Amino acid sequence: MNSTSPNEVAAADHTSEVDASAVEQFLRQHPGFFQQHPELLLALDLPHGGAGSVSLIERQVNLLRERNIEMRGRLAELNQNAQANEALFSASRLMVLALLGCRNLEQLTELTEQQLKIHYPVDHVCLLWFDSATTLDGQLPNCSEDRQQVLWGLLRPERAYCGIFRAEEMQALFPGVQSEGSAALAPLGSSGEPLGILAVGSEDTDRYDSEVGTVFLEHLAEVLMALPLLEASSGT
Repeated sequence: MNSTSPNEVAAADHTSEVDASAVEQFLRQHPGFFQQHPELLLALDLPHGGAGSVSLIERQVNLLRERNIEMRGRLAELNQNAQANEALFSASRLMVLALLGCRNLEQLTELTEQQLKIHYPVDHVCLLWFDSATTLDGQLPNCSEDRQQVLWGLLRPERAYCGIFRAEEMQALFPGVQSEGSAALAPLGSSGEPLGILAVGSEDTDRYDSEVGTVFLEHLAEVLMALPLLEASSGT
């Protein structure tokens, strides 16, 4: 059987004493060490402090409480996001079902604007078809050439975006609006000359800034172009 000699035990004890002494010296020289590394407190086995003092165990408890509060906050945020996504999906489903029954572009335009205002918190909606869409429906309401030129200049080919617009641009998008504002815009049509424009907007210039996502608007534009009404009219 292997045994440890008295000299080896003494050497081990000496090493432990030296190490403990070095640790003690380090901590005395760096009194804020555990404030900079609070996670280490969670790994320590600590006794309670004396009367009138705040023990490190109490500090551990406070850290655990803070982390618990943080985790509850994250869970609440995830729950809110899940509820918002569920509401968005439900509204999208109801809207698409309503649009499937449209018989012409004028009805589709009116119903889209109506459904967006019912199911989503939008102030203004614009679904406008350009002259190039007359091949889909010869009974389209007339849109002035000047207004079309302004809107063509605002579109970005095959992509949606958000931005701040001048008063005359907002008026072209949403007749009746007389001030500057912000909006999210999406072209209608997958390639070549756009057939129309889909936009939502607000007089609040911060409502649709560059940080606002456009995934839903792009999805809705794709849904509109894929409706049986447009597929049948375009011969696809």
